[in-house]
Amino acid sequence: MTLLASGQFAGLLTHTAHAETSVAGTDTGAGAGAGAGTVRHFSIGAQPLRTALHAFLAQSGIQVAYPTSDAGDVHSAAVSGTLTAQDALSRLLAGTGLTYRFTGASSVVLSKASSAIMLGPVRVGGTASSSGVGQSAYGPGVGFVATQSASATRTDTPLIQVPKSVYVVTRKQMDDLQPLTIGQALQYSPGIVSTTANSNTPSASLFQPVRQRGFESYTFVDGLLNGTSVSDPFFLDRIEALSGPSSVMYGQANPGGLINMTLKRPTEKAQGQFNVGFGNYGRYEGQLDFSGPLNKSKTLLYRVIGVGITQGSQVDYNHYKRLAAQADIEWKIDDKTNITLIGQFSYDPQTVDPSIGVPAYGSLIKADFGRIPVSRYYGDPAFSNSWNREYMVEALFHHEFTKNLQFNATARFDEQSRSACRLTLGDVDFTTMTISRSAFCSGQYKGRSSQMTANLSYKVRTGPISHSFLVGVDYRGQWADGYWGFDFNTVPDVSILNPQYHQYTSTDYTHATNGKFTWTKYPYWQDAVYFQDQMNWRRFYVTVAGRQDWNGYGGKDLFNRPFTWNAGINYVSKIGLAPYFNYAKSFMPQTGNVYSAGTLRQPDPLSGHQWEVGLKYQIPYIQSFISAAYYDLSENNVLVGNPDFPNYSSEIGQVKSRGVEVSAHANLAQGLDLILNYTWNRVYNSRTNLTGKTLDGQTVSLMGKHLTQQPTNAASGFLDYHFPDTIAPGLSINFGGRYQGRSWADQANSFRNPSYVLFDGGFNWDAGKFFQSVKGLNVRLSISNLGNKTYVQCGSSDMCYYGAKRVAYGTIGYHW
Repeated sequence: MTLLASGQFAGLLTHTAHAETSVAGTDTGAGAGAGAGTVRHFSIGAQPLRTALHAFLAQSGIQVAYPTSDAGDVHSAAVSGTLTAQDALSRLLAGTGLTYRFTGASSVVLSKASSAIMLGPVRVGGTASSSGVGQSAYGPGVGFVATQSASATRTDTPLIQVPKSVYVVTRKQMDDLQPLTIGQALQYSPGIVSTTANSNTPSASLFQPVRQRGFESYTFVDGLLNGTSVSDPFFLDRIEALSGPSSVMYGQANPGGLINMTLKRPTEKAQGQFNVGFGNYGRYEGQLDFSGPLNKSKTLLYRVIGVGITQGSQVDYNHYKRLAAQADIEWKIDDKTNITLIGQFSYDPQTVDPSIGVPAYGSLIKADFGRIPVSRYYGDPAFSNSWNREYMVEALFHHEFTKNLQFNATARFDEQSRSACRLTLGDVDFTTMTISRSAFCSGQYKGRSSQMTANLSYKVRTGPISHSFLVGVDYRGQWADGYWGFDFNTVPDVSILNPQYHQYTSTDYTHATNGKFTWTKYPYWQDAVYFQDQMNWRRFYVTVAGRQDWNGYGGKDLFNRPFTWNAGINYVSKIGLAPYFNYAKSFMPQTGNVYSAGTLRQPDPLSGHQWEVGLKYQIPYIQSFISAAYYDLSENNVLVGNPDFPNYSSEIGQVKSRGVEVSAHANLAQGLDLILNYTWNRVYNSRTNLTGKTLDGQTVSLMGKHLTQQPTNAASGFLDYHFPDTIAPGLSINFGGRYQGRSWADQANSFRNPSYVLFDGGFNWDAGKFFQSVKGLNVRLSISNLGNKTYVQCGSSDMCYYGAKRVAYGTIGYHW
């Protein structure tokens, strides 16, 4: 066994009965005994693994024993940044075929990944980044745990050093859940509530809107606002929920937070998969994902992803079809420069009707005529006609001038065409047992946008303080035009008990509107500059950032020049505990339309602030991330859904949101991964002059009323267990439970949505582990709402939705 002291290369080798082993010995310098949880700056270039381990020893003080034969000609990945020793070693070993196990506070043993025993942070054959970097801010994470993020700071930063709440859905979590939508993928994240009960039913964009801390979230892809990007979870490496005001880094984001999704990237190692999916409600799906190098030097990489979907719904006459594809090309121009081009196309010839629901009486509230069936559709299939077509092109560029000076840029152009015609419900007449309806159409809609964000990062020391400076610019231009129109008068009422269909058609709509429509054009632009300084002094980390925006809607009277800023501090202790405090200002130029007294107008911009205090913790020697936060958020000019016109909004005034979020992700003992979450949230109108009607028709002030469909308490837990190969080779099972507490069902707070508990489960079987002849064959099954529980969520007495009943979805695939 070789003992390698810091600063020297000893040559003694001892042969054992099993393998020839070398040891990078204990550092005798200041770093000795620092331990895996210590956070320090690493700068190790890509090089032969043996010399890379010496650099790791010198910078961490941790001795590493490794099989000499396995380390032979293996090259390590590059590691740069302020990291824990554990994270630095994970990234150093990415793509080497080796994994690690801590045998003490300052000692590690390496072994082949295929033969390693999973103890603490070690994962045998565990999820690794498609790009070979297991704990990159842009990779899929490891198991259920991600310790790096770029969403909050636009830099690759350990989450424990970020002074705000960030929750990551890893690739493995998505594989276990097999979510059909982004909303469903986020069901095991704290502080997030779906704004419709049925988050399993895809919309045209495969994204069901969600709320964070009481406010509807905007979605981003690769750091840019999501205009048309395919947001099917199969196309993603990770999903990050960044909670709280994020105007400094993103500008156009609501105060409760944002969802940032990372598209899959090309890989240096050739790999692929083809899956055939099936499920209830007539769901059939084909998936393919191929990736690898295009030349021997691996400077050109590619990835091709595609899906085809057809499915029904638990609601009659609601069907969904989609065809989507993505193609990536990455060119590594040299060791310090690379560019990635991504193209996407999607076409939905048929989409689900998201606006039609059921009335509260007969669903949530008991009625004399009994309960309305879950499958009941109060629209008309003769009028429901919607399609959607989208494409986008994205470019990502990176150049490293020096190890301390880097440039990054992302640019995207996208375009969308769509048409939608739907009926919406109105008042219920229990004398005639009918519901009034109105018709809405938007057609010949075309939208396009161009976006770009670019930044320069520079690391420098000023005395005892290290700085990571970031200076960047943002641009977004958006143009849309199309027509829309209403028919409030000629749509026939629908029977509650016996609805008749094909009673209203597009021809009826044209006659009712005399063929006249309102033509609208929507130009929007935004320019911004932003700066950030991440400072480190000993164990203290301070982040200060600011942003200047210039944005408008084509008219001088709608021009804004806001300045926003945030500041935070956290302290990373020796034992892995990191308390933090953050304060943030926000500004958001809101899009959409406010409908009031028969007119439409542009909503006023959001403005507000939040302070947050919390605690983060990484358990030593176990891949884990635990966080707890308390926040107080105030936001002005908040929009809520207009109960009479679901396609439009109403403006409240000021809303306050206070709450507690607790989250724990851990890869525990051998094959055991765990997620636990709890949320307490109180969201109410703190200043408003709006009024609302109670269930019995009384008019009341909305001052002090809670927002609808926002539960005070919510909790969830998810567990995945991989059986040892000696018991059940290749088999893993998972089980989860979700609790959502009571919430108010109307703006006047006159009746409530009841609480409910749902259970999910499934299994994954790598058949090749049991039958060598079918190596690569994989079978997976996921079931949500195992108990097939019926539950309802209402936003008003006229607008309620049944939650998703039992949804079973399975895939049979071949992976290589």
